[in-house]
Amino acid sequence: MGRLHLFELEDQGWFPKSIRDAGTDFMRFVAEVGRPYRAIIPRIRRVMEETGNQGILDLCSGAAGPVVAIRQELAANGCDIPVTLTDKFPNYPAFHRARHRSDGVVDFIISPIDATAVPPGVMGFRTLFSGMHHFRPEMAKRILQDAVNQRQPIGVFEIARRHPVHILGTALIAPALLLSTPFIRPFRWSRLFWTYILPMAPLFLTWDAIVSCLRAYSLKELHELVDGLECDSYSWEIGVDAAMPAPVTYLVGYPV
Repeated sequence: MGRLHLFELEDQGWFPKSIRDAGTDFMRFVAEVGRPYRAIIPRIRRVMEETGNQGILDLCSGAAGPVVAIRQELAANGCDIPVTLTDKFPNYPAFHRARHRSDGVVDFIISPIDATAVPPGVMGFRTLFSGMHHFRPEMAKRILQDAVNQRQPIGVFEIARRHPVHILGTALIAPALLLSTPFIRPFRWSRLFWTYILPMAPLFLTWDAIVSCLRAYSLKELHELVDGLECDSYSWEIGVDAAMPAPVTYLVGYPV
């Protein structure tokens, strides 16, 4: 199956923020409970040690779920580093909550940040968790090229895959949201409304999850992205970490 770049509601500037935040809050909750990116923690730690990087600059952070959980895992393994959250559509309540719960070790940039043009001087190991599929190939190349131009390491990590099992699995999202919404923090009346009264949140999440699978880059396509870059003295690693609880497709690049 070829890659299909259909539209995701989350990407649309007109999409109501309260519904978008309900969706990103749910994805953060899943990341905190399920820790789906656990398999790539040793890879992140190794790259940070090899590059001497002292922090993570997370792009397309959503509600901060995966990277906050990963920072906790890294800290538990002796790599206690700060994290800076960024997004084009920042979820400020979630960002503030992450900063409060981490005693400031997780912080954020308050202004919207374009992943294709990170402001000079904003440093750190750039990460995108479930973020690269939002971008068409030409924009994805710009994200990678911007990291190369500023000599910053970058890691792209995705769980979504163009596989029938993954696409069929999106049917579980709506019931999972209905069951978990009362336990998601911070509490929002709007989340209850968009989940139970007018169920836009489960519909939006299911649609976007299906589209995410169809948009996901294959290993071959990730190699093609890298092949189109101007990146002398850069090391690239592309593959799949297949450990539980979920296989994670990765693209990691860093200056050498």
